Amino acid sequence: KNILTCERMNYNEKSGYGWATGKAIAKDYSQKDTVYMHADSMKIYTYNIDTDSLYRVVHCFDHVKVYRIDAQAICDSMVVTTKDSCMTMYKDPIVWNGDRQILGEVIKVYMNDSTIRDAHVIGQALSVELVHDKKHYNQISSKVMDAYFENGNIRRTVAYGNVKSIYYPIDDQDSSLIGLNYLESDTIKMYMDENRRLERIWVPKPKGTTYPMTQIPIGRDKLY
Repeated sequence: KNILTCERMNYNEKSGYGWATGKAIAKDYSQKDTVYMHADSMKIYTYNIDTDSLYRVVHCFDHVKVYRIDAQAICDSMVVTTKDSCMTMYKDPIVWNGDRQILGEVIKVYMNDSTIRDAHVIGQALSVELVHDKKHYNQISSKVMDAYFENGNIRRTVAYGNVKSIYYPIDDQDSSLIGLNYLESDTIKMYMDENRRLERIWVPKPKGTTYPMTQIPIGRDKLY
């Protein structure tokens, strides 16, 4: 249930090693949703071949793109292993999930059946989510960030190290934005409901300010 197409390819069935180059596209349709991976070149390594412990590691490099119904990603290079269903993205990786964008130096994404289980961002982590008014963005920046998914949506986010957060609370009666909530801390844990709204937040020793929508200082609505 895997397909690989390209312009040139070489594969050794005995060793399980192969390479592909020239518009290489890999498709995995073993689960409910097909995963599409594109790169200029790919290398395939097979371990424990001819045993029940067989697993493969795929190295994708240059202009890497990944597409699934619930998530999309781009980066310069990526390593995929079937042993733990992990995709590790290097050099300017970006992952999209719905209206949320996650960036960092290195991003590890773990799959669970047909959906994303969790994502770990290492170094200069930044999460940006478009608010329902399509004008403002909820944001979190930190040194390290972990995002946990349920049914394809982020339900919990944990950020560590020099954490800064911008969040727009929503009025339950008319869904209008109440204001801008700016926080700084060493750790922030955010829990979201099924509708992607904030259920609760845990922040030890926070420093922050809440601004009414008409009194947000210039530049305070962005984390750089």
